[in-house]
Amino acid sequence: MQVETAFHDIDLSGLAPSGDALLGELNQLREHDPLYWSAASHCWIVSGHAEVTEGFSGLLPLSSTHIPKSLYRSMPPEELNARLPIAMRYMPRIVTNLDGAEHAHLRKLLVKALNRKLVEGLRPYVRERASMLLQTAAEKRELEFNEGIARMLPGAVILRLLGMSPDYLPRLKGWADGVTIALTSFDPRPEWLDGLEVVVRDMIDVFTVEIERRRTAPQPDFITQLLNTVEGDARLTMDEMLATLILIIIAGHDTTSNSLTLGIRAMSRNPAAWQYWREHPEKSVDCSIELMRYIAMSTTLPRIAAADFEWRGRRIKEGDLVMLMVAGGNRDPRAYTNPENLDFTRANDTALTFGPGLHHCIGHLLAKLQISEFFRELVQRFERVEIIEEPRFTPALVFRSVAALKLRFHPRTQ
Repeated sequence: MQVETAFHDIDLSGLAPSGDALLGELNQLREHDPLYWSAASHCWIVSGHAEVTEGFSGLLPLSSTHIPKSLYRSMPPEELNARLPIAMRYMPRIVTNLDGAEHAHLRKLLVKALNRKLVEGLRPYVRERASMLLQTAAEKRELEFNEGIARMLPGAVILRLLGMSPDYLPRLKGWADGVTIALTSFDPRPEWLDGLEVVVRDMIDVFTVEIERRRTAPQPDFITQLLNTVEGDARLTMDEMLATLILIIIAGHDTTSNSLTLGIRAMSRNPAAWQYWREHPEKSVDCSIELMRYIAMSTTLPRIAAADFEWRGRRIKEGDLVMLMVAGGNRDPRAYTNPENLDFTRANDTALTFGPGLHHCIGHLLAKLQISEFFRELVQRFERVEIIEEPRFTPALVFRSVAALKLRFHPRTQ
């Protein structure tokens, strides 16, 4: 007789660094209750596809504006503002942390600035960079992938997008790490928040100089686009431009590098998927979307209840923290047939990876470009890759973040 496993509550702070364990816990939680109040985590954990989609829809009083303060549980707001004056000036101005008219105003300008033409213009460089990195892998045969390749592609692409010198590449890692560990952990430590202040101050200093250079010497890059983009009479303020450039470093660098690392790990375990991508290079974008659904790099996006409301029979109270678990929704069997399988023939029109609704990821075109081009080249060059050592995960929760992954590359012989 089969005995049903007893359900247990989820402590998100403990699960964040444990990698794949979180996915299994979310599967169990979704079957128990896809809209669940967690006493252990002191928040609502929303893990069903339909429920997460509703959470992103903009039809519920769920706010992004209080997210910076709500997640910093390590110190009271007064101390936070005193210790992190620069970070707390710019974090709330990032478009992902805004709602309503402020969000709509900024989003319109940013969509115009980061347009398809600008992104598509990077394709030759992305192909060249991916080819160069994979040539290194072919020559070395064994390497640590996360730092050796995964960070090197989006880092260089972001600098090319911004029109900044490749000399900033080593500095980019410190910026991204300092922001990510503080902003994407469920319960950040005080020293991580202090580190956030240091790197944000450094980024502001650098980006201020870069913006002023574009005022006098415009370039065909994103910073110049930020300066020149208008919507009616509206232009971006200096603070909005600086906040946006911080976001580009966070979302444009770490998310893509972690997608590459988790993606190659998944591909190494799925030879049929590897063969399919090789035989259907024209399906590279579709394959990349399915790969991102499957690897669950985008774990969750938090929201705050802006008012009391009822949601599917639950009473949500004003101020409650609501974790919209993208990773849970993307593995929901009510939305996908055999969601635990990597299936490149799957239709992914309802995938949650880039966030449906009002906050759909502005940089989705850039992410798809890099992931699709990298893996298209990878499967053509190599017969397979072999995992030498399983990855180490960081304490990030919002994104599944990998510290290291050692691989052995097997080039094709014909």
